[in-house]
Amino acid sequence: MVNKTTPRIAVITPYYKESLETLEQCHKSVRAQSEEALHVIVADGHAQQPINQWFAHHIQLPMSHNDIGSTPRLIGSYHAIGLGVETITFLDADNWYAPNHLATAFEAMRKMEADVVTTGRMLCRLDGSEMGPCPQIDPDNFIDTNCMMLGKNAFSQLHHWVLMPKYGHLIGDRIMLHHLKNAALRRIHLDQQSVYYRCSKEGNYKLMGEPIPEGVQKRPNYEKSFRSWEEDGFPPLI
Repeated sequence: MVNKTTPRIAVITPYYKESLETLEQCHKSVRAQSEEALHVIVADGHAQQPINQWFAHHIQLPMSHNDIGSTPRLIGSYHAIGLGVETITFLDADNWYAPNHLATAFEAMRKMEADVVTTGRMLCRLDGSEMGPCPQIDPDNFIDTNCMMLGKNAFSQLHHWVLMPKYGHLIGDRIMLHHLKNAALRRIHLDQQSVYYRCSKEGNYKLMGEPIPEGVQKRPNYEKSFRSWEEDGFPPLI
């Protein structure tokens, strides 16, 4: 359930088999925003029914698309656009926002007449404690999906979530940034770490000089996807 008046901002959260506790932290961070947002939570084939009682729109897809959330992101985005939102943002199920994240980004978008606003992110351990700002964020080369806010002029680029090559979903944030740049949209970057990113892969712990805890995943073979992208005739993404 949501207010009758559609908020100006939509937050799209795809989920797969994350725990309800993890999803609750994500959702509560959206509800705690100083700028009200429509939270669209999209089940990628494994719906959790308690979410139907949350202050959100719960879209339940009948099966998983095996594309790391790309299809649910697009479906959730189009649902929100059809309801009249002005901006689209993304928040993965195991991440969360600082309370002023949406308001600050939206105000910057309005003042600067930008089509895309990006931010930094705070890398966090599995238990949610902070490791530090992500040193990889670069507005021209790497912006995490969770750190993107898209205005109406950028909505035409959303279809790339689904139309990118199958190998591309592993590096989907870089591919989306590539398309946003090619579309000659007005982009601005805010040097703030208002997105909290829970690190579930070993690479970020190595990056931050931290011991690798139990329960994290091995680093995926990103290089294979980058090579495939270039072999298909696209420009390098790194």
